[in-house]
Amino acid sequence: MLVEDLLSDPALALDVRVSGRVRRPIRWVHTIEVADPGRFLRGGEVVLTAGVWRASGVPAERFVADLAAADVAAVGFGLVTAGDEVPPEFVAAAAEHGLTCFVVPVAVPFVQIVETFVSVKRAEWERPLRRHLDQHDAIVAALRHRRGVATVLRILVSQLGMPVALRSGGTVTGEVPEPPHPLPLIGEGLADAEILLPRPLPDLDVDAQAAVVRAMPFLALELERERAVRATELRYAWELFEWIQGGTTSAATLATRLRSLGVGTDRPIAALVLRTDPDSGAADRLRRLLDPGSVVVERGPEVLALTPAPRSMAELAGSLHAGLQRAGVHGHLGAGSPGGAAELRLSLLQARHAAEAAAARESSGWLTYEQLHSPTLLLAAQDPDLLAATAKAVLGPILEHDERRGGDLLPSLAVFLDSGGRWQESAQALHVHINTLRHRMRRVEELTGRSLASTQDRVDLFLALRALNLP
Repeated sequence: MLVEDLLSDPALALDVRVSGRVRRPIRWVHTIEVADPGRFLRGGEVVLTAGVWRASGVPAERFVADLAAADVAAVGFGLVTAGDEVPPEFVAAAAEHGLTCFVVPVAVPFVQIVETFVSVKRAEWERPLRRHLDQHDAIVAALRHRRGVATVLRILVSQLGMPVALRSGGTVTGEVPEPPHPLPLIGEGLADAEILLPRPLPDLDVDAQAAVVRAMPFLALELERERAVRATELRYAWELFEWIQGGTTSAATLATRLRSLGVGTDRPIAALVLRTDPDSGAADRLRRLLDPGSVVVERGPEVLALTPAPRSMAELAGSLHAGLQRAGVHGHLGAGSPGGAAELRLSLLQARHAAEAAAARESSGWLTYEQLHSPTLLLAAQDPDLLAATAKAVLGPILEHDERRGGDLLPSLAVFLDSGGRWQESAQALHVHINTLRHRMRRVEELTGRSLASTQDRVDLFLALRALNLP
């Protein structure tokens, strides 16, 4: 409270005679009547007197000078009875020392001035506590509506007016300030958790520091709760995938478990399998990219997921793979066919097969169940050493012939088969006469013991050629 605030209170009706430093804050309001008041003052007080000290022969000039030396904020002279006047020498002395001086009317007791000051000061003293309670209540109210670390962070950000995030292990919640200043979050089992502030805590103002400290227990509680819930859900999810892979659990039981994990069963569900480094944090990354109504578990080098299926699984797989790569997670993703609870086992088998096929290819990091209809992709999913040995068993004589004589039998065979056995088209592509091509194909038949007129032999030669091109 400032001196001018006290002087302008209409309920007190104070009569200002000398206007000094009225912008000074008031430390206390003190009534004093001793001859030498300075020794009882600390400075910054508003002193109230009725002039009792005058009966002891103390001059007004000396009394006021002692107050000025004690650096009081202002002095008030109280009138006792109607018709009294403040001594002129008292006002003159106050003016000489530049000390604010006012007259208290007969109808206003000194205690009323003290109560006015105390009332204002009490409000000032209570303001931080009320602010503390308001901020506390804001967090509690928000958590009643929606639990979670993100809710507490949202309230804290609104109180600070600056970005704040929480980092727990490899997971970050909230907007990370730049640069971030970590503050450890205290709590059992939370050694890896820290709040990311825009400035070090000691550099924030008092209110901001208090807001952060108040939010920390809520953040710790919500983080512990989320971890406990996640651990329980993970156990349920593991059991669900065991049931699906086992193939003996009823569709009704699977549907019940799916709903308990937040996966809706009113629309088709598809399985995803991601093969990647177990230490890449892929499960958390994939969980963030998927629809919230999905379930994700990690099993060694595989991350398994069930998610509501969009119209195009190819679009979903491509988008997820691109998102994982942007997050630094490299692997091969397979997507199974959408269906109900009864079709989940088939979808999971398809997704795993697609992931295996994708891992055997260099051209793409993802495949869907639809793309698995190609026999060449089924070939790509086999062991590379076995494929190479099989291909050499079929094409070995041609390979030896071309290497020994510098011939073109193998590339000519590849062009001929790719063209569907069209002689003229193949000859033009090879820039040779058609009779030359016929001679080369007869030599292929002689060396391999296969007939190009036989569909089965053509398929064997075609697949052997593809196998040689695999890594």
